[in-house]
Amino acid sequence: TGKCIPKAWLCDGTNDCSDKSDEEQSVCLANGVSISTNACGNQYSCKGSSGICVVADWMCDDYQDCPQNDDEEQANCDAFEASYVPPETVTLTCGETATGDAYQYNEYPFTFTLPAGYAAVKMSTCLTDNQGPVYLYLRNDDYTVQVNGNYSEQCQCSGRYILSADTTDIVAGEEYTVSLYTEFTGTYAIKVDCDASSLAGITTSNVCTDNYNGSSSGYYGGYDYGSGGYDYGSGYDYSSGSGGYSSGGYDSISNTLPSLDSAISLSCGVAQTGTLAVGEALAFSWIQSGSVDVSLNGCASDFDTVFTVYVLDSVTSEPIYIADNDDDSSGQCSGTQSYLTVPYDPTFSGSTYVLVLTGYDGTSSGSYSVTLEC
Repeated sequence: TGKCIPKAWLCDGTNDCSDKSDEEQSVCLANGVSISTNACGNQYSCKGSSGICVVADWMCDDYQDCPQNDDEEQANCDAFEASYVPPETVTLTCGETATGDAYQYNEYPFTFTLPAGYAAVKMSTCLTDNQGPVYLYLRNDDYTVQVNGNYSEQCQCSGRYILSADTTDIVAGEEYTVSLYTEFTGTYAIKVDCDASSLAGITTSNVCTDNYNGSSSGYYGGYDYGSGGYDYGSGYDYSSGSGGYSSGGYDSISNTLPSLDSAISLSCGVAQTGTLAVGEALAFSWIQSGSVDVSLNGCASDFDTVFTVYVLDSVTSEPIYIADNDDDSSGQCSGTQSYLTVPYDPTFSGSTYVLVLTGYDGTSSGSYSVTLEC
């Protein structure tokens, strides 16, 4: 069809190509994607033949992820919780590479201790041709020390990064937790290199095979992973694969993010009200503080609303897609308004979040009400 998609979308149970070729086993195998690794692993498998997997944190969270909404049935949640086996904690060691199976939207825990006599470490995810976009960060138990993957050392092939730390960040001999968030199904790999003097003494290549061939017409036409991109402009719908929550992704009219210069500031418990015109998109913003989930309540709006949430990268200020909601399925709203819970993510603590409000399919309009519930 000429459309390019991320390799992580091959044989994931969702038809992303109009001819459904991305779900053909021969195509997946020819592109190095093992069918067996695309099982749900330690995630919940939605009923039916959808092939959709749901991570533990999304079970019974008042948001529909499965086509039949079975991820919100308490009996299913109880059974899943009883059988859930969390990912095993792996120890990262200088001079070695840790690898394993990864499932989309999972977090994988590791521990790392910088040996005595060493002064610096680099952890690289620029490896293997079946990896996809990841977040990598290091912390101590009370979060007083946090080191994120370095955006200035981005791998050339996709949304992967190199985490760099020295004795100005961490203490040799102390154990730290390293977390890997994966946005793909396949194989992860973390290469660990240490040096006795400084970061300058560690040579780590950022070159790797490009798996993401999506057309990237600017950031908002596609999340630009190196030379390719996830094309959020044409819709990113992991639940139904229908091409996005409306006919064109987060903004079906222009596929662009509204100007943040005029973003309306949200405060906990204070409703922001106004009027949305046909085809208009409005931006709201707030800063994540504390370690609690927040919810965006649009139930008092009088039209069919669509919410899409992004977080701004702390270095580049580019938006990173978080979640979206069309018609609320949690029971908070009585009509077609939106209600969206944004889980706390320590990776983005202190970051600016952006809510984009649009009318469904770009045709709905009216009086809106948006309240940040903390």
